Amino acid sequence: MGFTRAELLKGLEKAVFPYQVVNLTSDQVEIVKDNRMVKLSTGKDGFRAIASMRVPQLSVSLEFFGFSHDQFEQFMQRFRKYLHKGGG
Repeated sequence: MGFTRAELLKGLEKAVFPYQVVNLTSDQVEIVKDNRMVKLSTGKDGFRAIASMRVPQLSVSLEFFGFSHDQFEQFMQRFRKYLHKGGG
């Protein structure tokens, strides 16, 4: 993702609403609602160089527990919408 970890965490609560962000550690976040949970794990903050420009780069993985296909799609639609950066 084109974020630093701090930038990702700043917008995360809105991106995952009505789920709640809990158990925040240095490289992992748990996102919960009812009997569903998402484990969001991040790598180390990094940058990608494009000519003389440096763009933040953060590896992110999501693991889903207790989600139906429709619940997964709804979660990801909101997640992508709120964390999408402009361009193109």
